[in-house]
Amino acid sequence: MLRAPATPTLKLILGLGLCSLGGAMLYAYFKNKDEEEELEGGGTDRISEKPKEVTIKMIVTNDCIPLIVGRNGANLKIIEEKTGVRIRFREADNNNQQCEIRGTVKGVADARLMLLKDIQRSPIVKEEMFVPHSVYTKIIGRCGECLRDICRTSMAKVSVESGDRIESKHPRRIDISGTKAQVNLAKKLIEDKMREDEELRREFSETESKREPRRSPTNSMTSLSSSQTSLASIYPQKEKLPFGDVGEKPMEVYVSAIASPAKFWLQLIGPQTKKLDELVTEMTSYYNEKENQEYHKIDDPYLGQIVAALFKYDGKWYRAQIVGILPNEYNPTDVVLDLYFVDYGDSEYVSPHDVYELRTDFLTLRFQAIECYLANVKPNLSTDLENWDQQAVSKFEELTQVASWKKLISRVVTYKARPKGGNHIRREGSPLPGVELYDPSEGVEVNIGHMLISHGFAEPDVPVNDAVLRLGGGGSSSPVEFTGSNNNLHHHNGNGVHKHTQNFINSEAGVLS
Repeated sequence: MLRAPATPTLKLILGLGLCSLGGAMLYAYFKNKDEEEELEGGGTDRISEKPKEVTIKMIVTNDCIPLIVGRNGANLKIIEEKTGVRIRFREADNNNQQCEIRGTVKGVADARLMLLKDIQRSPIVKEEMFVPHSVYTKIIGRCGECLRDICRTSMAKVSVESGDRIESKHPRRIDISGTKAQVNLAKKLIEDKMREDEELRREFSETESKREPRRSPTNSMTSLSSSQTSLASIYPQKEKLPFGDVGEKPMEVYVSAIASPAKFWLQLIGPQTKKLDELVTEMTSYYNEKENQEYHKIDDPYLGQIVAALFKYDGKWYRAQIVGILPNEYNPTDVVLDLYFVDYGDSEYVSPHDVYELRTDFLTLRFQAIECYLANVKPNLSTDLENWDQQAVSKFEELTQVASWKKLISRVVTYKARPKGGNHIRREGSPLPGVELYDPSEGVEVNIGHMLISHGFAEPDVPVNDAVLRLGGGGSSSPVEFTGSNNNLHHHNGNGVHKHTQNFINSEAGVLS
């Protein structure tokens, strides 16, 4: 007979089973809940991921900081709230602050735009400054290039006073308008030009004090009659100088050689002046060494060759071109070389024993002599414009102090066709610049052509239109440029003039106006 289990045991078994079942259900419930929360949490992280931040930096002048920050920082807070960026300033230097903008790409771009608008809203100011006439020409630059650079860099409007071109002693007024920061930057750039000019003038003074007269006017005139040949240059011309409108922009020059008022040579006063003196010093030191003479000995000289030649009047060595090879009347087995000194314009008969090959690095500097003629005058004793009597030539040499390095002012006022015929090669028809020369030594620019007329050595001359190339007629200028060894005449549409005026060969290009 079966007996029923005891009640307490049954209750225990049922209790344990129910507890196990409840625990399993609770475990499954909380596990599923944790998984759901984990999934929900991961999705939230992806949804709330922050956009990438960027940082840009910009330089702001101290003058603009109050405009950007505003009263008690109010304007800066508005920009930060609208764009969601953070803006901080750090000192960059004494005159500028570095503005750092950090935030989203869009926010940073918007904030930068708002800052620039605030800067541009700065009040417009107008200021004027006065500069010496010598700096005035440098501020304008070739075809106005330097003036445009100042305007582009500063974002200010800069205008230069025009005036009588003869009043070169009078300072020129420069008007500047823009924001305070723009005006200050433009003034700084102009002041930099003034400092550069002062430094150059100091160097020129040192150079002038060291220069010795190259030769006496009598010797200059005699020797110049020898060379009447010129050959086109095949040598590189690397340096370029600025140019200006014909008749408008004066240039300081030396008269380095004279044949007559119808044919003389100028050297431009500028950085190249010091370079030329340094070149002569280096060449003299180099070619005075016997071993260097042996190394550069010329066995077979030829026409057009650029050489190093000893100038016996001062014992120095100069660059020269062989323009003639003549028989030696004292020694039939020998020859005499007719040399044209490319940096001075004078000429000399020289023995081949005093001529050597030119070291190639001595060709870097452009040839400095520029052939010209005195404009608006003619000889009073001859109908031939090229035929000046010796007394007139001597007076012209006296007034210009030829090769004694007297500073004169030169302006190109016209051009004429180069005389044809003779032995000129590839130079026929290339224009010669006609210049007016002024002596500024008495505080007033004295026209040397007028002095020749007043002393009875010349008469006024009105150029014939078909014989003269005039620029700037009718109130407008027709810019020209002589470029390269082929000496082509190029016209430009700019406001300036390119004039690679040259001597017998492809000489130094420079400002004559």
